[in-house]
Amino acid sequence: MKKWRCTVCNYIHEGDQPPETCPVCGADKSKFVEVSDAEAKEIQAKKSEKQLEREKAMAEKAKAQSPGSKQKSQTGQSASGQKGSGKKGWIEFANGQMIRHHAHPVSVHIPNGVLPVSVLFVLLALWCTGQGFATAAFYNSVVVLIAMPAVLYTGYNAWQRKYGGSWTTIFIFKIITALIVTVTCLLVVIWYVVNPEILSGGAARQAGFVFLNLIMLAAAVVAGLIGGKLVFKD
Repeated sequence: MKKWRCTVCNYIHEGDQPPETCPVCGADKSKFVEVSDAEAKEIQAKKSEKQLEREKAMAEKAKAQSPGSKQKSQTGQSASGQKGSGKKGWIEFANGQMIRHHAHPVSVHIPNGVLPVSVLFVLLALWCTGQGFATAAFYNSVVVLIAMPAVLYTGYNAWQRKYGGSWTTIFIFKIITALIVTVTCLLVVIWYVVNPEILSGGAARQAGFVFLNLIMLAAAVVAGLIGGKLVFKD
């Protein structure tokens, strides 16, 4: 029996052909590559028991929901979450509801929408007198910074629960870009607090501040592009 690895979430499929879509992350069959038995065993060995159980449950659910199947799926509870007793049970329930109601795509709209406007105000502040645009850019950056903890946590939760926490290339790049956005945004806010006149100062200081904002914007664009590929199974 051939082994196929999903390059998005590292799910291992056994069969003569890869599945039409990955039962774990929904990626198209073109994202599967054939691997040897040894490679498949090595990948599976790195996964936790909980992750393996989740993948098995999702594979069974996908099989039950496939055309022609009369089997009713009793799995998939890990994605929506169930309330249990105690604090841990409520945390699991809340994390499951985040997946069910797409909390990460919702929360990420805040920085993705506000951040480009903030950078635009920074650029406008270079050519306009007064502090209006610079102040507006600062407050927009503060909004982005406040939103980032929710973006990071919901993203981490989705990565762990929906994609099994696999360290594939696409998730490594997404994590790096998200951290770059967070760190650069924090530096931008601190820089402005320390020196509110930064955009009306010398050219060298202005260039450094603008460059930091452009790095932040570029990282957000890349993170959004990767997220779009995951959402639309591209």
